[in-house]
Amino acid sequence: MEWQPQRDAFCKSHDVSQPQLPLMDIAHWDAVLQRREVRNESLHRELAYVAPGYFYMPVSDEPDERRLAALLDLASTADWLLVPSLLRSQRDRGVHVIAVPFMQAAYFRSSGRVDFTLRATVGDRQYKAITKLTSKAEAACDTEIHRLSELADDHRALHDFAVLQALNVAKYGHSRNLYTHNILRSLARSPEGTKYYLKLDYEKSTNAPVNASLSYADDERGVFTMLVQGLDRDRIPRGLNLYITDYYQLYQFADRLGFEDICLGRGAIESKVRVGANHVVDLDNWLIPVNTRQRQAMHEYAGMG
Repeated sequence: MEWQPQRDAFCKSHDVSQPQLPLMDIAHWDAVLQRREVRNESLHRELAYVAPGYFYMPVSDEPDERRLAALLDLASTADWLLVPSLLRSQRDRGVHVIAVPFMQAAYFRSSGRVDFTLRATVGDRQYKAITKLTSKAEAACDTEIHRLSELADDHRALHDFAVLQALNVAKYGHSRNLYTHNILRSLARSPEGTKYYLKLDYEKSTNAPVNASLSYADDERGVFTMLVQGLDRDRIPRGLNLYITDYYQLYQFADRLGFEDICLGRGAIESKVRVGANHVVDLDNWLIPVNTRQRQAMHEYAGMG
């Protein structure tokens, strides 16, 4: 995977020239911090150099020893090297790695049979409810799916997605918007633009955008990832649940692209189980000391998770 576009997006969203900043200024670190009692604020003011994938992918690849050494060189002026969102592992990580519990991520693994697997996962009653809601949504809304690289700067879809994503950021109180119009435009122009798909739902009678989601198709790893979704709940017709139908429609779309492994992203695990998640993994953020003098404090913070 080419990480430069995600690095650029991280820097733009966090207003920095390189992916190095205080831990507490990192959107996803702050999101966890808000749910915990902070006893040592100075620890979270220490500088971290953030490694790929910059929290832009729900699950990142664990770096090998050679890559880790290169990242430590890049982090030479930071207190910590932060390797984000890694699958929790029971193997020995080495004495210097502090694994800080993060979130969980969910997957829907279809084995090439979306409807059969979904019915078996959620049960017949919930499966029928999902397909019925989808039929209602498709009667009420027009759906567009665009490859991000094919959207020009002034394309309506970019603007509409940005507006709906901003509503999502406001609803959940995120400290940073990772997908502003400018960031989307940069991703669209990048070599990664062909791998991103933008899905939009427009209410038919008004042509108003009411739902949007962004996904990433990784042919190399064989994973289709649903990244973010934004809804204008005030404009969605009564009786529709576009949160649920977006998942089902994207399962079908990913299946048409040939993907059997669909990542549903981090967090909100109970909601994702109701829409078909059948595999859940624990994630850690790796903190590797560079210049810090608060190693023990980070061990203690990790133990709070």
